Amino acid sequence: MLIALAAFVLALAAACNPGAGPSASPTVTPLLTTGVRGVVLAGPTCPVEQAGQSPCVRAVSGATILALDSAGRERSRATSDATGAYFLRLAPGNYEIVPQAVEGLMGVAAETTLTVPDGAPVQLDLRYDTGIR
Repeated sequence: MLIALAAFVLALAAACNPGAGPSASPTVTPLLTTGVRGVVLAGPTCPVEQAGQSPCVRAVSGATILALDSAGRERSRATSDATGAYFLRLAPGNYEIVPQAVEGLMGVAAETTLTVPDGAPVQLDLRYDTGIR
Protein backbone atom coordinates (compact mmCIF):
# COMPACT_ATOMS: atom_id res chain seq x y z
CA MET A 1 0.00 0.00 0.00
CA LEU A 2 2.81 2.41 0.89
CA ILE A 3 4.57 1.67 -2.41
CA ALA A 4 1.37 2.35 -4.37
CA LEU A 5 0.89 5.65 -2.51
CA ALA A 6 4.49 6.68 -3.24
CA ALA A 7 4.04 5.85 -6.94
CA PHE A 8 0.86 7.92 -7.03
CA VAL A 9 2.58 10.93 -5.40
CA LEU A 10 5.50 10.69 -7.85
CA ALA A 11 3.11 10.51 -10.83
CA LEU A 12 1.16 13.49 -9.52
CA ALA A 13 4.36 15.50 -9.02
CA ALA A 14 5.50 14.68 -12.56
CA ALA A 15 2.15 15.82 -13.95
CA CYS A 16 2.42 19.11 -12.09
CA ASN A 17 6.02 19.66 -13.24
CA PRO A 18 6.24 18.35 -16.84
CA GLY A 19 10.01 18.77 -17.16
CA ALA A 20 10.72 16.74 -14.02
CA GLY A 21 9.34 13.32 -14.96
CA PRO A 22 9.81 10.83 -17.78
CA SER A 23 6.39 11.55 -19.25
CA ALA A 24 5.64 15.21 -19.99
CA SER A 25 2.02 16.36 -19.86
CA PRO A 26 0.43 17.58 -23.10
CA THR A 27 0.77 21.22 -24.09
CA VAL A 28 -2.24 23.31 -23.13
CA THR A 29 -3.23 26.10 -25.51
CA PRO A 30 -4.10 29.25 -23.55
CA LEU A 31 -7.61 30.66 -23.91
CA LEU A 32 -7.63 33.74 -26.13
CA THR A 33 -8.21 36.92 -24.15
CA THR A 34 -7.78 39.17 -27.16
CA GLY A 35 -10.63 40.16 -29.40
CA VAL A 36 -13.47 42.64 -29.57
CA ARG A 37 -15.98 43.43 -26.86
CA GLY A 38 -18.77 45.92 -26.60
CA VAL A 39 -22.42 46.65 -26.03
CA VAL A 40 -25.20 46.54 -28.60
CA LEU A 41 -27.71 49.39 -28.23
CA ALA A 42 -30.83 50.52 -30.10
CA GLY A 43 -32.18 54.03 -30.19
CA PRO A 44 -33.87 56.29 -30.05
CA THR A 45 -36.49 54.78 -27.74
CA CYS A 46 -38.36 58.04 -27.17
CA PRO A 47 -39.65 60.53 -29.78
CA VAL A 48 -37.71 63.56 -28.52
CA GLU A 49 -34.45 63.42 -26.62
CA GLN A 50 -33.93 66.44 -24.37
CA ALA A 51 -30.82 67.93 -22.74
CA GLY A 52 -30.25 66.55 -19.27
CA GLN A 53 -32.36 63.49 -20.01
CA SER A 54 -30.86 60.02 -19.94
CA PRO A 55 -30.06 58.76 -23.44
CA CYS A 56 -32.99 57.27 -25.30
CA VAL A 57 -31.38 53.89 -25.95
CA ARG A 58 -31.91 50.32 -24.84
CA ALA A 59 -29.74 47.22 -24.75
CA VAL A 60 -30.26 44.72 -27.58
CA SER A 61 -30.13 41.06 -26.63
CA GLY A 62 -29.80 38.34 -29.23
CA ALA A 63 -27.89 40.41 -31.81
CA THR A 64 -25.42 38.31 -33.81
CA ILE A 65 -22.02 39.84 -34.58
CA LEU A 66 -19.50 38.23 -36.95
CA ALA A 67 -15.77 38.78 -37.31
CA LEU A 68 -14.37 38.14 -40.80
CA ASP A 69 -10.72 37.93 -41.80
CA SER A 70 -9.26 39.72 -44.84
CA ALA A 71 -10.36 36.82 -47.09
CA GLY A 72 -13.96 37.15 -45.88
CA ARG A 73 -13.88 33.95 -43.80
CA GLU A 74 -15.76 33.94 -40.49
CA ARG A 75 -13.29 33.80 -37.60
CA SER A 76 -15.61 34.39 -34.67
CA ARG A 77 -19.31 34.84 -33.90
CA ALA A 78 -21.00 36.23 -30.80
CA THR A 79 -24.55 36.87 -29.65
CA SER A 80 -25.30 39.77 -27.33
CA ASP A 81 -26.63 38.85 -23.89
CA ALA A 82 -29.54 40.38 -21.93
CA THR A 83 -27.44 43.48 -21.15
CA GLY A 84 -26.41 43.89 -24.80
CA ALA A 85 -22.81 42.78 -24.07
CA TYR A 86 -20.85 40.62 -26.52
CA PHE A 87 -17.29 39.31 -26.87
CA LEU A 88 -15.58 38.02 -30.02
CA ARG A 89 -12.48 35.92 -29.17
CA LEU A 90 -9.91 36.71 -31.85
CA ALA A 91 -6.19 36.36 -32.33
CA PRO A 92 -4.34 39.62 -33.01
CA GLY A 93 -4.89 40.79 -36.58
CA ASN A 94 -7.19 42.76 -38.89
CA TYR A 95 -10.92 41.99 -39.01
CA GLU A 96 -14.19 43.24 -40.44
CA ILE A 97 -16.86 43.30 -37.73
CA VAL A 98 -20.24 42.61 -39.35
CA PRO A 99 -23.39 43.03 -37.23
CA GLN A 100 -26.40 41.07 -38.50
CA ALA A 101 -29.98 42.32 -38.84
CA VAL A 102 -32.13 42.16 -35.71
CA GLU A 103 -35.86 41.58 -36.03
CA GLY A 104 -37.85 44.69 -35.13
CA LEU A 105 -35.00 47.14 -35.71
CA MET A 106 -34.38 49.22 -38.84
CA GLY A 107 -31.23 48.56 -40.78
CA VAL A 108 -28.10 47.11 -39.31
CA ALA A 109 -25.37 48.59 -37.13
CA ALA A 110 -22.40 49.80 -39.19
CA GLU A 111 -19.71 47.36 -40.31
CA THR A 112 -16.30 48.29 -38.92
CA THR A 113 -12.75 47.36 -39.91
CA LEU A 114 -10.35 47.22 -37.00
CA THR A 115 -7.09 45.79 -35.75
CA VAL A 116 -7.02 43.54 -32.70
CA PRO A 117 -3.71 44.12 -30.89
CA ASP A 118 -1.87 41.63 -28.72
CA GLY A 119 -3.09 42.36 -25.19
CA ALA A 120 -6.43 43.73 -24.04
CA PRO A 121 -9.60 43.43 -26.16
CA VAL A 122 -10.72 46.31 -28.38
CA GLN A 123 -13.94 48.09 -27.32
CA LEU A 124 -16.56 48.45 -30.08
CA ASP A 125 -20.10 49.46 -29.16
CA LEU A 126 -22.72 48.93 -31.86
CA ARG A 127 -25.85 50.99 -32.42
CA TYR A 128 -29.02 49.93 -34.24
CA ASP A 129 -31.81 52.30 -35.32
CA THR A 130 -35.30 51.81 -33.86
CA GLY A 131 -36.93 54.08 -36.45
CA ILE A 132 -38.58 56.29 -33.82
CA ARG A 133 -38.46 59.98 -34.75
